Amino acid sequence: MNRRGSIVFSLLLVLVLTGLGAGVLLRSVNENKIANRTSNSTQAFWLAEAGVQKTIWEINYNNCAGFVQQGTSTACASCTICGSGNKTMAVSISGAGDYDVVMDNGNTIATSTGSCPSRASASVIQRAVQANIGKKSPFGYAAFSQGQVTLANNTFVDSYNSNNGPYDTSTNSDTNGDIGSNGTTAGIISIGNNISVGGDVSTGVGGTVTVGSNSEISGTTTQGAGVSLPAVTVPAALTGLASSGVKSVSGSSDMDAGDYKYSSMSMDNNATLNVTGAVRLYLTDASAFTAANNVTINIDSGASLQIFVDGVLTINNNVTLSSATNAPKDLQIYSTYTGSNGVTINNNGVLSTAIYAPATDVSVGNNGDIYGSIIGETVSLNNNSALHYDESLSTLSTPVGTTGVTVWQEI
Repeated sequence: MNRRGSIVFSLLLVLVLTGLGAGVLLRSVNENKIANRTSNSTQAFWLAEAGVQKTIWEINYNNCAGFVQQGTSTACASCTICGSGNKTMAVSISGAGDYDVVMDNGNTIATSTGSCPSRASASVIQRAVQANIGKKSPFGYAAFSQGQVTLANNTFVDSYNSNNGPYDTSTNSDTNGDIGSNGTTAGIISIGNNISVGGDVSTGVGGTVTVGSNSEISGTTTQGAGVSLPAVTVPAALTGLASSGVKSVSGSSDMDAGDYKYSSMSMDNNATLNVTGAVRLYLTDASAFTAANNVTINIDSGASLQIFVDGVLTINNNVTLSSATNAPKDLQIYSTYTGSNGVTINNNGVLSTAIYAPATDVSVGNNGDIYGSIIGETVSLNNNSALHYDESLSTLSTPVGTTGVTVWQEI
């Protein structure tokens, strides 16, 4: 009896242990499946992200050669020449998975789908992201250069935001007037005596900052700026225009909305130019733009002026350039010039402007008062100058700058 009871007990124990073991095994298998799905989902997400980054690289550096016309195997001739519909790119990464990108014809929206372990797998897990693509503003600093930045004695730098109205020391000023350089040598940024920099200062790796007596930097001083300053490409709509020769302005003159191309433009002493609409101006000569003394450029409310110069731009003493709202975005200056001293603003100038001249020197004379941003091969602010960085320029849509993601979301 005891022996039969022992056998029954042993059988029951074996059955219980077998059931427990099967349950543990099943749970382990399920947990392993969940872990694999979680891992594959994470991998699929990063593959989708990789597709967005590859798209940005294709636009900036490969002219979309990695894309084909949607539904075909025909490679895109360029980012802007790729049939009339969407363009696509399919990439497989050994051991990781796949990603597929669809980009609209205007190169403004890219949808990237990551697939793991592969797009053809029966157990594929996919995740997708959508990115809005646009030019990133190059105006992220009060002043930035490829090389030397010099702030002479009694210079003042700070920031404000023109979206909140005109600059005001009490109600619309801040300490985001950053100064930077890609330079890597000692003293690449030189700050003279009695200077206030309301912002950070940064150099390339190895670059140093010299600071004179009674001068202060409100923010941090760091190395490793590494900011890309792409060359200026004049819009094709401007380069394709026939030149109208020399443009001279004397007295008071209006410039209506439109695209204009001249060999050069000069403004006589005391001349006034009134910009009444959205104007793009392209000047091609070695001496491209000259404003004599006491010149004024007024930009009406709702109007704007973009100036592209292939040569030297010189603004002489006591010149005022501003818009009805005093917003620097309304007056943008872009220089393709690669020689020395390409942009010169002489004494007592008052300008609301964003200047982008990455291959030439930009100089502001004594007592200059600049609202906006200055980007140059070198940047010099002479004695008693003030530079008020407009923070709204950091999100400005411009014709230059590298392409990047402006809005991102998972879908």
